[in-house]
Amino acid sequence: MTSLPDVTPTSDDPERRAWVRLFEADPDGVIACPSCDTLHVAETIAPGQVARCKRCHFTLIAPRRDTLNRTLALALTSAILMVAMLSFPFLTLTRQGLSNEVSILGMIGGLAHGWYMLLAFVVAMFVVGVPMLRAGALIYVVWGLRQKRAPRAAREVFRLAEAMAPWAMTEVFLIGTGVALVKVAGLARVGFEEAFWIFCVMVLVLALKNASVCRWTIWTMIRERQE
Repeated sequence: MTSLPDVTPTSDDPERRAWVRLFEADPDGVIACPSCDTLHVAETIAPGQVARCKRCHFTLIAPRRDTLNRTLALALTSAILMVAMLSFPFLTLTRQGLSNEVSILGMIGGLAHGWYMLLAFVVAMFVVGVPMLRAGALIYVVWGLRQKRAPRAAREVFRLAEAMAPWAMTEVFLIGTGVALVKVAGLARVGFEEAFWIFCVMVLVLALKNASVCRWTIWTMIRERQE
C-alpha cells in the first residue's frame, strides 16, 4: 500500500506559482483528489499497489498488470456476449401445455406502447445501449493505444466511456428479472433459455472489465501518444 505526498496550495502566490510551474513541466506529475481536491505530487506506483489521498484516503492511482490487453479482451468479450444474448430466447413460459419464448428484444418490443414506451426506452438504453457503447468506446481507445498511437478524439471518447460506466445497469435488470420470476412462478412454469445464461456471464464480464480499467494509465498513455 502506497500513498502520495499531500500538498495543498494556500493563498501564498509563490507556492501557487510553484504548482503552476510543476504542472507545466509535467502535467502527469500533479494529481488532484476527486473527493477533497487535495493536490498531490504523483509518484511511480508499481502494478498491484494503490495510491490514496492522505487526507480522505480516496483511491487516486491503482495500476493493474497488463491493463490494456485485459481491458481490450474483456470489452470485446462483452460486446460478443451482448450480440449473442440478443440472438437467443431469454425465457420460456409454459402453462397448460402452451409455451411462449421471450427474448430481450421481444420484451422491449412488448413494452413499446402507450405509457410503457418510456420503460421500453429505459430498458433498451441502460441494459443494451450503454453497455454496448461503452464497450465500443473502450475498444476504440485501447486498440489505438496498443498500436502505439492515440486515436482521433481519444480524450473525448474515453471521457464518454467513463461517464457511461455508472449507467450500465445490466446487474439491476438481472435482479429485477429474478424478482419478477418469483411472482410469475406461481402462474406458469419458467424455463431459462440460452440468452439468460449468456446474460449472467456478461454481467460477470462487465464487472471484470470495470475492474481492469486503469484510468491513470490510460490517460497518461493518451497524453504521451498525442504529444
